[in-house]
Amino acid sequence: MIRRLGFDMALAVLYLSWSGNHTWPGILVGLVLGFIVVSVYDLGTAHPNHGRRALRMLRFGVYFLTILIRSNLQIAREIMTPGFSQTPRILRYPVDDLDDFQTTVLANCITLTPGTLVVDVSDDGGWLYVHCMYALDRSEAIAGLSRLDERLRREVFSW
Repeated sequence: MIRRLGFDMALAVLYLSWSGNHTWPGILVGLVLGFIVVSVYDLGTAHPNHGRRALRMLRFGVYFLTILIRSNLQIAREIMTPGFSQTPRILRYPVDDLDDFQTTVLANCITLTPGTLVVDVSDDGGWLYVHCMYALDRSEAIAGLSRLDERLRREVFSW
């Protein structure tokens, strides 16, 4: 998938350099043309799924953006209101069935979300240690991490 996405981007850059149209509509046309070429090429392979994977990645991007906005609003509310409503906690989250790349992507998604931070990975790579600012209930915080993990596996890492 990464190679196909890179090929799609390379075709878009090639279109932009040949057309001389360096506006946003020109970039969009280049990306669409590259996507079409890669999708047609993908039909000849054993598992044609370039379009479906792109849509699943887009769906994950929208899901992650909603998490990001919700977390930012929670942090902004914390800053604007008097008092201290944080319930910080360090959680241990299992990732023993992920490879190193997938663990890194999951850790970055967790860290990018305001209010959570991956502090450490265990020596054997089987656990992430996550600092959560709002983890009143441990099981609810783990469930939130599990939802992110499950969506990431289903929409980005699956074939």
